Amino acid sequence: MNWTNIWMYLFGTATLWGLDMGFWVSMAVVVLIVLIMNIVFWCMKPKENDQSHER
Repeated sequence: MNWTNIWMYLFGTATLWGLDMGFWVSMAVVVLIVLIMNIVFWCMKPKENDQSHER
């Protein structure tokens, strides 16, 4: 399966603003990973401090 041919059939071009679609797909994957990591981080509850070990 050739993704470039499929993309060319659907949209008529394999570039956007002079950059190959592989670049844009990889950028989208990175942005998705960063968003998921931020959502997970910001939804975590703070760690409870154990008061019995304090002096």
